[in-house]
Amino acid sequence: MNLFKELKRRNVFRIAGIYAVVGWILMQVAGTLEESLNLPEWFDSVITAGLLIGFPVALLLAWAFEMTPEGVKPTESLAEENSSATSSKMDGLILVGIVAVLGMGAWQQINNDSGNSPIDKNTNQSIINKKESPTLDRYNGKKDAEIISPNSIAVLPFTDLSQAGDQEYFSDGMAEEIINVLVRVNALKVTSRTSAFQFKGSKKGIPEIAKQLKVRHVLEGAVRKSGNTLRITAQLIDAISDKHLWSDTFDRPLTTENIFAIQGEISNAILEALGEHLNLPSKIVVNQSTNNLTAYELYLKARPLFLYRKDLDVADQLLEQATNLDPKFAKAWEIRAALQSLMFSYNYTDKTVEYLNKRLFEFANKAIALEPNSATAIASKGLAMMDKMFKSIEIVDLTQMLSDFNSALKIEPQNASAHNWKGLLLQNGGFLEKALASFQACLDNEPFYAPCSENKEIVLAELGRDKEAIAHMLSTLNRGSRRTGSSPVLAAMARLDMEVLFKTATNHEALLIGWTKHDELYQAYKNPNDDHSNLLMEIKEHLKTNDNSVAQDIDIMLNPLGWIPLDNTLGIWDAINHRGRQSLEFKKFIRSSGIYNFWIKLGFPPQCRRLPDSKIENDFECD
Repeated sequence: MNLFKELKRRNVFRIAGIYAVVGWILMQVAGTLEESLNLPEWFDSVITAGLLIGFPVALLLAWAFEMTPEGVKPTESLAEENSSATSSKMDGLILVGIVAVLGMGAWQQINNDSGNSPIDKNTNQSIINKKESPTLDRYNGKKDAEIISPNSIAVLPFTDLSQAGDQEYFSDGMAEEIINVLVRVNALKVTSRTSAFQFKGSKKGIPEIAKQLKVRHVLEGAVRKSGNTLRITAQLIDAISDKHLWSDTFDRPLTTENIFAIQGEISNAILEALGEHLNLPSKIVVNQSTNNLTAYELYLKARPLFLYRKDLDVADQLLEQATNLDPKFAKAWEIRAALQSLMFSYNYTDKTVEYLNKRLFEFANKAIALEPNSATAIASKGLAMMDKMFKSIEIVDLTQMLSDFNSALKIEPQNASAHNWKGLLLQNGGFLEKALASFQACLDNEPFYAPCSENKEIVLAELGRDKEAIAHMLSTLNRGSRRTGSSPVLAAMARLDMEVLFKTATNHEALLIGWTKHDELYQAYKNPNDDHSNLLMEIKEHLKTNDNSVAQDIDIMLNPLGWIPLDNTLGIWDAINHRGRQSLEFKKFIRSSGIYNFWIKLGFPPQCRRLPDSKIENDFECD
């Protein structure tokens, strides 16, 4: 009892209470500073250790000394009645502070426990257990309020280790094939190819790449082809702990059987490594799409050209060789079908639309006969009908076209081409908000997919959201996923007085390189209601000398001058083209293409309406 009185007299209990309250506050501040200032992870640990070490020192000092009006004096030299000048109010405040600290600590513990609940197998949304990864909060960045899903994974492009360094198409193809396998597992969140492949050749570490991609796990690997032998190495990494969860090396003879077998083994090893904590299937089957090794390599060379809309004629030639070697190669047939339309749109062929359309249906039907669930082939048939619509070859059933795109997306929800083509159908029909939703769904799956990105720009400008259109354009230019020659937002540039950006775009070789009246064109955009027929004729005459011009981009550029092509309505819904929408040519196209019948079945877009009292059959008007 005497010891208790002595500790109380020497203010040891008060100092302990004050130290506990102040120390807890300092620990919270240290944790906050570490995140906000991006300080090293050990910062708050050092502060905590210092506070723990200082606690007994503070108690010893409290025992030995006391603050008095005359300064610090040894406690034992003071009379008992003078040793403690602290009022009872101070004791009360200290007690309240201690209770508050204990309460906050209890609340944090309860909150952490609820946040660390086991994985919800029904929703597949979970929080990673912090005992498992103590640095999770720092890794995620609380200021973004984002949680890295434990079932997320990115497959980086595999490194080409062949002696000649000429097998990049093959190493990239292996990574993409594994992505296509893993994306079939609904319980996994797999980063898109275009997102993961932006880090090709990057010197960044796995944790930094994973942080940018917002994934927990990363698969990386390498491929070496030498003669008739194949070596593939792969490793699965937990990006938060930077630890290997699995790795293996596969040395096999170079055959199609072994290639697909390795893809299956890697995919199933990933499922096994992650399956302990996630609701994943025990095994996934990888089907062998061809038995012909040469045909498979030709397919791997052609596929990236198709995805990037580059050298499409070369891609078609490669796939022609592949299907000759293996007529049952469904994947080669489906891409070859889509290429028939794309080659015309991107100026890679001089064949007629009728000829290409016939081939598209032929190739798509072959793919579907071999693989009824070929999403790309089904969507390609819809694309073929869109070509018929644009060229007024016949009045097509646009509702059937929409059904084809929806069927393809039901089979393969991540199919970027199906999302893009569905968006184009809705956009040409004037359903701009719905079109924007399709392009955005495409970009949600494939953020770097240029066709969807460019078409989103057009829709935003057509909706009058000019600043958003330009901001989106700049973001795609920043990451190198945009064709600089396309001209979808020239009207938005003019409305926002971006003269330099406007003229930089129109000077591109795909548009008006060598033209000497760019200022006249800019002023025409600034004054769309004036008569620009002479300027239009001069530009069309100049374009005869430019073999690099892209027809679709030229059409969009010339619309505000009074040019209404009967095979393209992209950009026609922009406010700058108001006069064009009043023209007889526009109304003729809407009726002859099947768009009018589409409106009757689906409903008119917001800016158009039927005129039932008009003497003209099927008459309508658009704002």
